[in-house]
Amino acid sequence: MRTDILREVKGGFKKVSVLTKIDALNALLSMAESGDILPDMIRAEFEKVRNIELEREKGGFFGGRGFAEEDTLEYIAKLEEQIEDKLR
Repeated sequence: MRTDILREVKGGFKKVSVLTKIDALNALLSMAESGDILPDMIRAEFEKVRNIELEREKGGFFGGRGFAEEDTLEYIAKLEEQIEDKLR
């Protein structure tokens, strides 16, 4: 998993939240590529992972640093597209 393409910004999405969702999507992609698990089972889990809300860092002076929203959403969309392609 490459996280160097996710810029770090003040505010943004919490890193732990983003990495958790990306790890889950990567695991599903790996399962879909291996073909060991039925596609219907992967689809069910895929919908659960898709519905995971990404938590946001608090903004402002004392806010934390997280991953940029645009980068994160683009990266996740690409992973989801790869999974969908494998399940077709």
